[in-house]
Amino acid sequence: MKETKSNIGILTKMIILVLIIWILSAILILYGLDDWADRGTFGDLFGAVNALFAGLAFAGLIYTILLQKQDLTLQRKEIAQNRTELKKSANAQQKSEQALVEQVEQMKITAKLNALKTLIEYYNIVIANPNNTEETITKAREKRKATIREIDIMIDRISDDDLE
Repeated sequence: MKETKSNIGILTKMIILVLIIWILSAILILYGLDDWADRGTFGDLFGAVNALFAGLAFAGLIYTILLQKQDLTLQRKEIAQNRTELKKSANAQQKSEQALVEQVEQMKITAKLNALKTLIEYYNIVIANPNNTEETITKAREKRKATIREIDIMIDRISDDDLE
């Protein structure tokens, strides 16, 4: 934005300078040459200069068009690079999401194993308590065996790849 204001300021100053030179040349011609025929002849001398400046303006226009073409080419390349980077970023994000899903599944398995371990510890306490009846101890042993079998089944389901 600041650069645009600076360019507009330079353009304004250049236009004012051209207008001042134009007005000064008109005043000098009007007061410097007395006869209109002399003024006309003097003006005709600058016909070639007008053609020169028109040609330079056209060349400047062509140069500006070429610069814009180069800028557009660079912008297209940058857009293509941005697309490539966005695709890479999307792929990385998908991989990260997949890793998080796998991590959540592993955490569920770990939580279930911890819960089963706590049950086994509880059954061991029940079995070790001398105040419990033989029937209570027998039920605790059966439940402990069932819990241990459940742990074995869970461990068998986990492949070696999941453990790494």
